Amino acid sequence: MASVLGIGLPEAGKTTFLAALWHVTESEEVHGALRLERISENAKHLNSIRNDWLQLERVVRTVPGQEQPTTLWLRDERGPVGEVLFPDLSGESFEGAWKDRHWTKDYDESVSRADSLLVFVHPGTLKEPYTIAEMQRLAEAAFPEENQGGPNQGHGGEDSAVEAAPEEWSAEKAPTQVQLVDLLQFTEQIQKAKRPVRVGVIVSAWDLVQKNFPGETGARSWLDARMPYLEQYLRSNFELYTLRVYGVSAQGGDLKEDRDALQNHSRPSERIIIQGPDCSPHDISEPLRWCLGLRGDTGN
Repeated sequence: MASVLGIGLPEAGKTTFLAALWHVTESEEVHGALRLERISENAKHLNSIRNDWLQLERVVRTVPGQEQPTTLWLRDERGPVGEVLFPDLSGESFEGAWKDRHWTKDYDESVSRADSLLVFVHPGTLKEPYTIAEMQRLAEAAFPEENQGGPNQGHGGEDSAVEAAPEEWSAEKAPTQVQLVDLLQFTEQIQKAKRPVRVGVIVSAWDLVQKNFPGETGARSWLDARMPYLEQYLRSNFELYTLRVYGVSAQGGDLKEDRDALQNHSRPSERIIIQGPDCSPHDISEPLRWCLGLRGDTGN
């Protein structure tokens, strides 16, 4: 049976996606969506995050020390089609795996048996690439002995005397796309799945950027514009990956500013926004349908 593995750095939207996915697959509110076959016994915390989602409350994300693995087995009208696994790693744990070059044995086993990946990114929490000025400050911090000529040396002017003090580089400050590409490279070395592996990138909180990236390929355009290194890595390694990109707003809008509009929906699933190839309105299970091989393998 095919297996999809969900990964993402801190505050990438995994928990809210999972809450909405569980509701849609169990409630049968969305015509044509995949259905829930069963769920792992150790996933009782889903009741809490689903209730938060239903009540338009901020879904409490997974934090280190409170992780619980969650597996949803899904079916369509013909029967079981596969599973989606959200491992017992918080976003901070994914980040720590990148920084420390180490992850747990259980996660290693999950990666090795995964046939495809869901990679979560969030427009509002991206760590952007360094500017030239920031790189200069990092260089000065790394090699202070080469910058002993006073604050004005090489900078031309009195204004440089009040420039920000050099800050030390740390792994946590690396751009989001750099960390994700590195994690994908680790994953590729361990996965036993047939190549190319399907990778569905989920751009969370899509309502924040949707108006600037319209159409079926809008989320792909956003990825190309905001995370070009990640997009180019996945696109150029076509022998390893087939890529599709989806814009998803599991909540449907801002929980404060848009609350009245969100409450007016007769069904909670109707507030879900999803944009991408083959997507029907509100069907948050579509990325999984593609990852599980129920759609053609053409990327976007």
